[in-house]
Amino acid sequence: RPSARPEEPPASPSLPPAPAGSPSLRPPSPAPTPPRVARGAAVPLYNATAVMRLDRAACFDLLKEHHVAFTPVPAAEAREVEIPIRLRGPLEGVRFTIPWSEDEAHDHHAIWDCRLAAAMLPLAAFLSAAGIDEVAYFSALRRGRIVRRKPRSRHNVGLAIDILGFRRGDGPLWKVEDHYPRRTLRECGGRTSARPISPGDHFLEFVCFAHTHGLVHTLLTPDHDRDHANHLHLDLKTGQRDPPDPFTSFHGV
Repeated sequence: RPSARPEEPPASPSLPPAPAGSPSLRPPSPAPTPPRVARGAAVPLYNATAVMRLDRAACFDLLKEHHVAFTPVPAAEAREVEIPIRLRGPLEGVRFTIPWSEDEAHDHHAIWDCRLAAAMLPLAAFLSAAGIDEVAYFSALRRGRIVRRKPRSRHNVGLAIDILGFRRGDGPLWKVEDHYPRRTLRECGGRTSARPISPGDHFLEFVCFAHTHGLVHTLLTPDHDRDHANHLHLDLKTGQRDPPDPFTSFHGV
């Protein structure tokens, strides 16, 4: 499991506008009614701030339209999570698993805020297109002394995920700790034109896809600090600019 980590950086109102061409898909107020989505259809690139505006009904509708099997979690089981769910199947053909869990169906680490699952839809579709069909992760919701010391951690409310690795078919798990190319990624411009050829390439392409399209608000890599050496941390926050200008821990930043 990941060790204690620093608080994720708060939003900065002085950040520059998102680059030209960045998507800004905003659901109509107060909440969108997602269009009917055919199985296998392209996943819209809803940005992180648009996803955070989804209410319970709209988020559930979006997951159903994308054929996601999930179960709402009773409020008494996860009072700290606004829209708690458990995934019962893959997202866009990609399974999200906790390898160390002995009982994922009842493990609180596998409770997600519905909006985190919605944000993962385009990321899962991106991975599926690259032949990846499993994402192993440490946790979404976290409890205990560590998170109590970090009041701004989005793990406290089920809006963060710590990804430990990817898997293709019956192959080995590509662990972030072993394969993420440290001190390599300084920016994302132009990276997505080349087809990934190694596990490290897949991690870099994943990070750049999420960053370029503003799919999460924070993305911390092993370049961030020692506490993130074994995972990628992705999270969503409230009160963020639209379109998002995500904080991504590039090397040297």
